[in-house]
Amino acid sequence: MYMHVGRYEAAGWGEFWAGVVGGRIAFLHLPEEGSPKPPQADGPPRELLQFARKWGLSITSAKNNSLLDELWQQLGQYLQGERRQFQLPLLLLGTGFQKAVWEKLTTIPWGTTVTYGELAASLGNRGLARAVGQANSLNPVPIIVPCHRVVAVGGLGGYSGGLSMKQRLLQLEGWPLTTMVEGKGG
Repeated sequence: MYMHVGRYEAAGWGEFWAGVVGGRIAFLHLPEEGSPKPPQADGPPRELLQFARKWGLSITSAKNNSLLDELWQQLGQYLQGERRQFQLPLLLLGTGFQKAVWEKLTTIPWGTTVTYGELAASLGNRGLARAVGQANSLNPVPIIVPCHRVVAVGGLGGYSGGLSMKQRLLQLEGWPLTTMVEGKGG
């Protein structure tokens, strides 16, 4: 099976990469803030290549892909504060538990946060807070499936895109900088 990949440069945010499998968005890679682009910066990021390998997908460049065009349009609107919800077909590749966590994430409204424990409780077991955090870190389509809206009790928690990216996304959704606290990396 093929994963059609493309990239998008968002002004003020950086370079995003995405992959489409079977007419659905399966992967979104966030810009890496504060880290220089590697010498092979012309190709897809390592994380995208690892994702494709893990799921047995062959990568092909998407020169004209209407779904990627729609993703880039909606992502641009979100990053400019003009969109609060994505309307895109998704292919969530993961374990049953991960998919359950990711589905729950889609129910967290724009501008709202929940703790890892609260999300675990909504899945029926508050003791699974660490497992929820691990599932969040493996979310293949961050922002679209808003894992940045899950925080630790005493701070931001972690974020696969980096804490500064998580903080920027939460600020975009109306959380003032003064309420942000340092969290764990991740």
